[in-house]
Amino acid sequence: MTTGKARRSARDGAFTLFCVLAVVSVLSACGQSEWRELPVSDGAFSVLMRGEPTYARQQLHTPAGKMVAHLYSSDRPDSFFAVGYADYPLAAVVGGSPADLFSGVRDTWLRRIEGKLTASDNGIKLAGQYPGLEFQAEGKVKGTDAFVHARFYLVDQRLYQIIAMGRKDAVPQGVINRFLNSFRLIPQSDVGTIQIQPNAK
Repeated sequence: MTTGKARRSARDGAFTLFCVLAVVSVLSACGQSEWRELPVSDGAFSVLMRGEPTYARQQLHTPAGKMVAHLYSSDRPDSFFAVGYADYPLAAVVGGSPADLFSGVRDTWLRRIEGKLTASDNGIKLAGQYPGLEFQAEGKVKGTDAFVHARFYLVDQRLYQIIAMGRKDAVPQGVINRFLNSFRLIPQSDVGTIQIQPNAK
């Protein structure tokens, strides 16, 4: 009789453990993030990017000369996250002011949302040495209230743009901050490679 009770108790315990593990497994799956680290060696940067990012390359003819712009982005109906970079001609950078360069690019984004600045900080630095600008703006896209929260960095001749844009109140500020804060420099390789790895928790 005691043996039967022990067996039933063991079975009940095993079943309870199975249920607990199943619940933990479900909760773990629900909590998994679609954000992944995106290291881009030819761009010498790494960033957390949502889902499978798309890549676009465009040659630009500007008053400063010819440039090639690179853009890695994740686009959804309510939000847009992207990192873009371009190498400016040396003559456009040497002797110039990073602040003037930043403000010109910032104003382009403001025009895209017919917006106005709500915050701006030109005192930020990347890796403690490269000048940057962070700004927030509000406006409209196709009649819908929209926002832009971005950071620019000038690393030698290369301008990086880290952009979060979308429908107002559609994205938690914590998600935007995590995206912006994840941007960092990595060693640049001669042969470009892109690897998307799960973000370590």
